Amino acid sequence: MTSFWPPPDTSKAAFIAPTAAVIGDVSLGIGVSVWYSAVVRADVAKITIGDYSNIQDGAVIHGEPGIVTVLEDHVTVGHGAVIHAAYIERGCLIGVNAVVWNGVRVGAGSIIGAGAVVTKDVPPRCLMVGIPARKSRDISAEEARGLIQHAQRYTKLALVHAGKGTDIGFTSLPD
Repeated sequence: MTSFWPPPDTSKAAFIAPTAAVIGDVSLGIGVSVWYSAVVRADVAKITIGDYSNIQDGAVIHGEPGIVTVLEDHVTVGHGAVIHAAYIERGCLIGVNAVVWNGVRVGAGSIIGAGAVVTKDVPPRCLMVGIPARKSRDISAEEARGLIQHAQRYTKLALVHAGKGTDIGFTSLPD
């Protein structure tokens, strides 16, 4: 790997999968996990990922010159999602294969539904769906707390994958 970019700060991360790519001016908070085949590429602008956030399999986080990409604490980025030069506030869930575009700010406790394409700012605690994404409904305080708990469960699972724990964080469904 080239030394053109500063090495990413992964010292506090819970788990970075061996097939994940984390490059450039990246800062990962406490308990962050970057899963299999995910890409966090800060080659043109800084990327900061807050504590206990998770970047799931195949997701891509990238920037745009002059726009820092930020994920605050307890953010879940679903499988195959793309976040490009956006700001994601605390406790959000970005659904499977969703896209959040340049300069967008997603308010705390919001859910971006699977496959949604977000091109405009999202208020706090909203469910956004569709292409382009539109507000479907408000997210309750209880649901917002559940999003943070979900991110915490992912940190436990990450520690198991890293060989540092035995609590997978998720319970089995009944038979």
